[in-house]
Parts: sequence; structure tokens; C-alpha cells
Amino acid sequence: MLEKVKVTGITFYQGKIDDNNIDSGSVFIEEYLDESTGRSKGTATQKYPLGNADSAKALMHNTFPLICEVEFRRVTNGNVSKNTVHSIKPVAMAQQAKQ
Repeated sequence: MLEKVKVTGITFYQGKIDDNNIDSGSVFIEEYLDESTGRSKGTATQKYPLGNADSAKALMHNTFPLICEVEFRRVTNGNVSKNTVHSIKPVAMAQQAKQ
């Protein structure tokens, strides 16, 4: 599924923890809160796995927030489903809200 989304940040780690090699990246995407209950309004940021650190490092030179074209992939282990980021491509800088 391909979407244009507002990316608010990127994190990564590449190294060893307790003798385990870790190579991971994450992207933070702005999403609307569920207003149907009447107890929420506005937006929040959701963390999605990005794969490896190199995928995150490729985006680090950008100024955030950023509008990106993201391809989400829904995966399952047979019991639980989740969305992951399969690919991400910057398309424009996000407009800042006026203070």
C-alpha cells in the first residue's frame, strides 16, 4: 500500500549489545487519533520499523518534518499482523504550523 505521509523523525542503531549484533532503523509517522469515542482529537506520532540502520541513515540529511511516499507492507506471524515500512522516498518538506 503506497501513501504520502508526514515523517517527523528517524532513529537507528548499528552495533553490539550483549554480544548481539543490532542493525535496526525506525521511522516516526504522524497519524490521526481516533475521534470516534469523543475522547481524542488531533494527531500523534507512530513508530514503524524501517528495516536496517542504512535505510534510516539515507534519510538523516533531510530537515524534518518531511513528506514522504511510503510503501507499507502488512506482515503476520500467523497470529498477529502489523504494518512495516517496505520503502520510503522523500517528496517535499512539510509545512510548519504557525506559532
